[in-house]
Formats: sequence, structure tokens, C-alpha cells
Amino acid sequence: MQLLEMTSNPDVSLMEIAELIQSDPGLASKVLKTVNSSFYGLASPCPSIDRAIVILGLKAIKSLVLGFSMVNLTKGIDDDIDLDVFWKHTIIAAVGARLMAQAAGVVDPDEVFAAALMQDIGVLATLASYTDQYTQLVAEARSCHHTLLTLEKKHLGLDHIAVGTALAEKWKMPGPIVSGIRYHHDLNPPLDDNQVQNQCIVVGELIANTMSTDHIGQCFAELYSTSNAWFGQGEEDIEELIEKVQLASQEVAKLLEHPLGEVPSTQELMSRASERMFEEQLQTQREAEQAHQDAKTDGLTGVPNRAHFEEVLSEAFANASADRRPLSILFSDADKFKFVNDTYGHPCGDAVLVELANRITQAVGDDGTVCRYGGEEFVIVLPNTPLEEANAVGERVRQAVADRPFDLQGVPGAPPEPLPRTVSVGVATMAPGDHLSAEQLVRRADKAVYTAKESGRNNVRVWGKDTGRRRADQRADEAAALGISLDAVPADNSRLVLLIEDDPLAARMIQSMLEKSDGVEVEVKTDGRMAIEYLRDCQAPGRRTPDLIISDINIPGYNGLQIIRALRANVKFQQVPIVVVSGTIDEEITRSCIEAGVDGVYDKIEISTDLKAWCADLIQSLPKAA
Repeated sequence: MQLLEMTSNPDVSLMEIAELIQSDPGLASKVLKTVNSSFYGLASPCPSIDRAIVILGLKAIKSLVLGFSMVNLTKGIDDDIDLDVFWKHTIIAAVGARLMAQAAGVVDPDEVFAAALMQDIGVLATLASYTDQYTQLVAEARSCHHTLLTLEKKHLGLDHIAVGTALAEKWKMPGPIVSGIRYHHDLNPPLDDNQVQNQCIVVGELIANTMSTDHIGQCFAELYSTSNAWFGQGEEDIEELIEKVQLASQEVAKLLEHPLGEVPSTQELMSRASERMFEEQLQTQREAEQAHQDAKTDGLTGVPNRAHFEEVLSEAFANASADRRPLSILFSDADKFKFVNDTYGHPCGDAVLVELANRITQAVGDDGTVCRYGGEEFVIVLPNTPLEEANAVGERVRQAVADRPFDLQGVPGAPPEPLPRTVSVGVATMAPGDHLSAEQLVRRADKAVYTAKESGRNNVRVWGKDTGRRRADQRADEAAALGISLDAVPADNSRLVLLIEDDPLAARMIQSMLEKSDGVEVEVKTDGRMAIEYLRDCQAPGRRTPDLIISDINIPGYNGLQIIRALRANVKFQQVPIVVVSGTIDEEITRSCIEAGVDGVYDKIEISTDLKAWCADLIQSLPKAA
């Protein structure tokens, strides 16, 4: 501390410093021995401290004195503590920082060496204060200081960086040394006067980690990326730097009388680093794959979740469309599931869901993919499966659940006897040549399962055939009750609505409300170009024309009025009702819409106050099919 105080005074003489060092004969002899060692490689022997200061400079002498003082500090720690690991890491890190500074050529290597020697003073202080506990943490960290920092914060509530910084400030050490201690693990040191020094110290720390830890692959990758970013070091430069550090560290260790022990050769180190990097990459890849798999798996039942269903559906739909093959979707909904939760508790409900997933998966087998759609609902994707086969799979699913009661023994709150359960199944198929979207196919299967529910549950219903029959049955019942001939009851064929709306929330709300009307399907297009392409396809032979078009005025791609004018000029669309919804309705916009041939103009804010009634009025106003 006396030396640091002296060297901070610009008027101090070299003789005063020499006298201070010579006042400690042991220290003076070590300094001279070091000055005359191969570490400095002087052409001729140096006989005295004052001469050494002249030859090497004050900064080099200061770094040596600090190094030997550090050795003296450790003599105050319990003799039973093994400090070999500490000294090995400290010496390699300090030498690595010094050599990095030499290569950089913009900071004094000896100043960097002095600061780097002090970087882990906090480890010594913590070791002296929490001897037994901290010894265990150091052993657990296995020479990796990143791990040590984590363990320190977890078990002690602080780390050796905070301790070392506080000590350096309390002892009034120079700013560069305090900064080196504070930021020696920081991969983003502040942009100040000590930035390059701190970067050199961090590189030295990374070299020490690379040469002494089991995580050599990760450490080497971090060393390479950091030194390359800061100093433009390539792989060959890093190898050469490590080789120099190995040789110089052995020399410094001897001078400080703390041998390093066995240090791997550069070739061995690089070989181990390559092996570990490959192993760590594989492990990272496995962990990433597992995380991805977990993200696509339902945590309760173990089957794929809704997110995975979306991926499977997208791929299956694309393949079916490209190859002109059938694609079927099944929805399975547990009947009266709320009764299970309310009567026996949620643990029993969860157990039922797990068993449902198992039975449905076994029933489907290799024919398709079973996913949990949400709640008690499971969805099944059946690629290359025509309607008849899909219906058969649905029946297998129904039977697998209904034929054998669920044994819930061991589940808290479970009934003493096995619990009978059933499911309702809805089936929808896209045959080759059908012009459907994936969303429409899913909605059809969803509507079919509701038809199954309305039909008494524990059955399979097919969209189009069974849903149409169900409506016909209802009409027949209504006609018979009123004494009306069935021939007098108008058919209630499904209606197709094209909604052109770029606001996702508005589109979802309008679509959802329209589809609550029986037999209504909604096709949503979010920009003008998509709408134009869809309407062009509608003109193809056999394609269906929308029964109603709802369009916003301000949409990407085309102005809504442009689309409306084009439709009214086309014979096929001249009789299709068209209504406009917009958030900016005024007299001019209304007049332009009417002139373009629009049947109605509505303000979004006004219709949102009772969207249900607005949608119902629109559907009821459509002409009935003959």
C-alpha cells in the first residue's frame, strides 16, 4: 500500500521507491531474482533495485511488488486450506492479461498485470471469512469462476467481485486496479479510460478458465468469440497466445513459489476443446430439441398439444392439396365432463383426460395424429383418409371409450366402482377437388361434434351428411308439430360469407358471431389481393359464389370500392349482397359506396354495440334457397 501511494505521486523519486523496497530484504531479493530471470530476458545481470527500476520501469516493479505482496497476504489464511487452485487460476489469468496487452499494444502490459493479479482478492477474503463453507463452494465450482459466482450469490448472498471491489476501495487502491477487480468477469466493460485494460483482464480470465476447467469447450468458444470481437484474434492467434501463457505462467509460478502443477500442452488443450465443443453442441442440440418437444406436448396427457396440431394440420393440408388426396379431421369431445369435475373433483377429471388420451391414441394407431385441442376436446388429423374410413376411425374412438368403464382407483375422490364415460365424435373430410381452407375443415369437424352432442351424445356424426340430416329431421319435426306439409318447409342450405377485413380483432368478432347462425360459413381475407384472387377462383366451373360479401373500405392491396365496382361489373356477382363496414363513415363515403353498388354501409363502432343482432339481421335478410 505504501508503494501504491508513492507511485501515485508524480514527484516521487526513484531512490525513495528503491529504499522502500529494500526496507524488506526478503521482498527485495525476490524482486531482483525475478528481474534477472528469463521472464524479462535482460542482456546482463541487474545488481540493484534502483537499477532494476531504471531498466524495467516503475510499472513493472510495481506489478512485481504487488505479486509478492499477494503471496504474503495468503499466509494469514488457515494453513490447512489448499490454495493451489487459487494460485493456478490467478497466475494464468494475470499472465494471459499481460500477454494480451502486449499483443494489443495500446495499454501498458505491467499495469494490466498488476491489476489482473488483484482481480480475485475477493476470493481470498471470502475464503478467510467463510473457510469451511467457501471451500466447499470452490470445490463444487471445479475451477469455473462463472459457476463460482452463481454459487456465491446463492449461498452467501454476495460474490467475490463485490467483496474484492469493496476491499480495494477501502484500501484506497488506484482506480485502474479497482476497475480491473470490478469488471474482470464482465463481457461488456464500460467505455471509459480503463476499457482496454479491463478487456485484457477478461481475456486473461477466459484463458484461465479454458486451461483449468471441465467446461473447456464452452470456455474456449467464449474466449475465441470475445478476443476476436475485441482484438481481432483468429484461431491461430489464440493458439499461439495460449502457448505463450503456458510457458510464461510456469516461470511466474516458480518466482512466486507457487508451482502450477500439471498444465496440458497446447495440442492437448485444443484437442480437448474441440471434443468438448462437439459434445456440448450435441448436448445443446438435444436440449433444444427436448425443449421444442416439450413446447408441443400437453403437460397433462402427454399427447401433442394444440400448437403441434396447428403444425401437423398445416403440413397435412399442404400435402393433400398438392397431391389431390383426401384429408379428414375428427373432433372427440368428452360427454358431460363437467359432471366428473363437479362430482369427484379435478384430480379425477385429470385422470379421465389422461385415460381418454391413451384410449383415443390406441384406437387411432398409425392412421393419424391425436392432439389435445383444449379442455376435454381432442382433435385427430387423418392424412390420405377418405370420409368412409374417417367415419370408421371415429367409431373406433367412440367404442374404445364407451366399451370399458374407467378404473380410477388410487385417485383422490374417485368413486369406488369404475366410471362409465362416453365421447361424441365429429368428422369432416376434404375430398380431392374440394376448395376449402384448413380453417374451414376444422370448423366443419367442430360443428359435426356439436351435432353429435345434439343427437344424444356417444355417437359419430359427419359434417354435411349427418349435420344436414339433423337439420332436416328438425324441420320435419317442426312441420309435423304445426301440421304443415314437409314440402312447404323451405330448405335451409348453408350460406357462405366472404369477409374482407384487415383488422384481426374485428374479423374474429364478426366471423365468430356470423358462424353462430346455423349453416353459415365465413371465409376471411385480410387484404385486397387475397380477396381478388379468391373471387377469381369463385368464377371457375363448380366453384361456389359467396352468398354475402362484407368488406372494409380501407384494406391493404386494393381500395374496397375498387373491389366492389369490379364485382358489380361481373355478371356472376351482380346479385350478391355487398355491405361495407368502416371506422370512418361520412356522407361522402356513404354516397360513393351506394354509387358503387353497395347494399348497406355500417359504422364499425355503431354495430359493435350489438354485433349479435347486426349479424343476425344480415343473415335473415339473405334470400332463402328454393
